[in-house]
Amino acid sequence: MNPRKNIFLFSLLISLATLSSAQQNLTLRSHITYPPGVTLAGVWHYVDTAGTEYALVGAKTGIDIYDVSIPTTPNLVLSVPGINNLWREVKTWGKYAYVTTEGVDTINDLNNGLQIINLSYLPDSAPSKIWKGDGAINNLLKRAHTVTTDNGYVYINGSNLAGGGVIIADLNNPWNPHYVGQYSAHYVHDCYVRGNTLWTSEVNPGQFSVVDITTRSNPVVLTAEPALGLICHNGWLSDNSNYFYATVEIHGTPLVAYDVSNISNITSVDIYFCTDSPAWEVHNVRVLNDYLVNACYGSQVTIVDAARPHNLIQVGNYFTGGGLCWDVSPYLPSGNILATDMNGGFYVFAPTYIRACYLEGTVKDSINGNPINNANVQILSTAVLDSTDFTGTYETGIALAGTYNIQYSATGYITQTFNGVALNNGVLTVLNVALLPIGFSTNDIINENSFSIFPNPAGNELRIQNAELKIERIEVNDVFGKELFSQVSNLKSQISIDVSQLKPGIYFVTVTSREGIKTTKKIIKANQF
Repeated sequence: MNPRKNIFLFSLLISLATLSSAQQNLTLRSHITYPPGVTLAGVWHYVDTAGTEYALVGAKTGIDIYDVSIPTTPNLVLSVPGINNLWREVKTWGKYAYVTTEGVDTINDLNNGLQIINLSYLPDSAPSKIWKGDGAINNLLKRAHTVTTDNGYVYINGSNLAGGGVIIADLNNPWNPHYVGQYSAHYVHDCYVRGNTLWTSEVNPGQFSVVDITTRSNPVVLTAEPALGLICHNGWLSDNSNYFYATVEIHGTPLVAYDVSNISNITSVDIYFCTDSPAWEVHNVRVLNDYLVNACYGSQVTIVDAARPHNLIQVGNYFTGGGLCWDVSPYLPSGNILATDMNGGFYVFAPTYIRACYLEGTVKDSINGNPINNANVQILSTAVLDSTDFTGTYETGIALAGTYNIQYSATGYITQTFNGVALNNGVLTVLNVALLPIGFSTNDIINENSFSIFPNPAGNELRIQNAELKIERIEVNDVFGKELFSQVSNLKSQISIDVSQLKPGIYFVTVTSREGIKTTKKIIKANQF
């Protein structure tokens, strides 16, 4: 994987992050506290034909159904009892909810199987039944860990059947599912389905598998990708199906973004730690409009801008405060986010989705031009820290727009700081930096004070002068790092260049000496001078 956000930086991230109760871009609309001992697990959404929005909350005692059309005052309309158990997951298809739990009532010899709830009669009633399988698995389904629905099928994960794999049933009759097949290669903790492809999150051997289920009676494994760590907990596809985001339920392990556009060559492209509490991992990830909405350990909901999947940047968070924020559902038409904290209760949030301020570029050796691996890039006065990969590339950013000081450092090099860098939401800022090695003779170093560009702001002409070294080449780049033009100086100490064609704005001028030493300065091009 891209090592630019290496896990070895994890301890440093912890020391930099400020564990606070601050919230960002998530506004609490309501919070329902449950009695001590009543824990919460999964949560999902349902909208009836009248447009009434409901939350289906997986409580220890069953499914609690809230009318959340007025998000500030959720109304508990019904509680559908189930076998008492810590784990309870729920998904919907059409006007039905499908519920799984690990619970088994040994005293009364009751098994949960798959609980089906008819939501057609809300808010007055919600009939329910237990489906324990039919056909080849008739009356054999006793329990399951999670459940997924898609395109008229229900997928039952981590059950007592198929080695804990996936039981597949069609929902042509949603009240009476019909068993059609199973995936039994490995235990499946959770799965995601889009079209005729099944993406399994497999705890053991710690991988996600891509499975062709065109023929659901005969799933065919296309490939398997080892997950970071030992437990692949859950995953979700990007909106364009080119990226898969996988969570790992191990303390201190990040969410990983994988490029799956070519399943014959799956590559990890970035990792994400919760910015405010990097010691805690993401529990469940959902994707909406190129944002990741995450339920996390450390009891928080986070929103991550994933418009640039190789540069994941947190843009929202809220601490729920109960130990584990178990699940989130961000798919209501109102845009409100439903969340369940295992010991903290049920939450409704109003999100503000913003794009991050992206900062990307390269860090190279100013003498030989070689890329510098593991150079640190820090947005000062924040907890944002990144590192370059073997190509010298870094990709980072921040949620809040503003003017920042950016520091670049690497072992064996003189630290360089760019002051007053403007970062804006939804805008990519490119800074390519050259660091000077420590230990070079002062005769080989350009004196910053002797290198001058004037006038600045510039009008139509820009003059560049250096008293110590002969200038070999001048390069002008825009703020995105694109070279606009270059000029050879014939080894003069002073040279003038025509900048009349440049539009007003900020540019970077890089001067290369005969000895190969490069120095970059920022200029402003005015309307006229």
